[in-house]
Amino acid sequence: MKNSLATIFAILGTVIGSGFISGKEITVFFTRFGIFSFPCIFLSFFIFWGLFYLVLEKGSFALEKLKHSKFSFVISLVISTIFSSAMFAGTTNLLNFNNNFINFLIFGLILILCFIIYRKGIKFLNKLNYFLVPFMLIVLFIILTSNLSFEAITISKPSYGGLSFFYCLLYCLLNTSNGCVLIAKFSSSLTKRQKARVSFLSALVFMLILLFANVVLLKSSFDESMPLLSVLSGWQGAIMLVIIFIGCITTLFSLVFTSSFMMRGLCNNEFFVFFISLIVPLFCSLLGFNFIVTELYPISSILGAIILADLFFIPFFKRTDNKIHSSGKYTK
Repeated sequence: MKNSLATIFAILGTVIGSGFISGKEITVFFTRFGIFSFPCIFLSFFIFWGLFYLVLEKGSFALEKLKHSKFSFVISLVISTIFSSAMFAGTTNLLNFNNNFINFLIFGLILILCFIIYRKGIKFLNKLNYFLVPFMLIVLFIILTSNLSFEAITISKPSYGGLSFFYCLLYCLLNTSNGCVLIAKFSSSLTKRQKARVSFLSALVFMLILLFANVVLLKSSFDESMPLLSVLSGWQGAIMLVIIFIGCITTLFSLVFTSSFMMRGLCNNEFFVFFISLIVPLFCSLLGFNFIVTELYPISSILGAIILADLFFIPFFKRTDNKIHSSGKYTK
């Protein structure tokens, strides 16, 4: 039970980042297609369910393959960097206190926690997820359900039918590829039945959040960088600000672990590992949250399809004098 909960919280904590929980991701991939967004959201449940189970079932093999494939490694690192930069940019957007010392203090605390995860690894990450993720989900569901207005569904929005289903597929590939390395790390600790249960419950939670958020976001402006904040006011807006902040840091923590885990598989220089895992995404965040989510996320989803195909659908690959067999063992 403990391993199942840790895996579910890791999946949710990784995917529900600043783009997702702020509503920007949801408007880009679903809400802007109007009425077509609803069948796409239900379809996403089955796609997520299948992809999560695939990653858990083939996790050990994929991690072994990742160690010896520069192609997979580079693409995974690019995806992780894009997401990490979005989390840093989203956090910066939220830190708009008048007191610069408070902004500096909070951002400094985030960097310290990132560094601890970089050093301690998955055990410390699990401890944070056990506290932050359930709190984030419960409060988010309360806010969304209290703002449901089904009259908004009748509002005329741009709809492009077939394109909406294509974006739905891209969205599922994007978020699965983002967390596939971390999810795969849990594969060896779960039974086959537990993997099926974890996959189902994680996909169900995502679908419910997407469904409720989509109804609420139909009343929002698609141009907003954080649309959910634009439709909430008063104490709900203030609480939502905190929840988005938690979503940013839980995903950021997961990505710091993912990047450092991959880098250590190929490099022994700790300074270089730290630079790639933390400093590069921090610098890339200067591109801005809105630009990263709107322009780079769709590109990341295509890269995600490539990495998932390479790690989980291709049974083996050959190099000059090396081979990885479908059993997951690497031999010369």
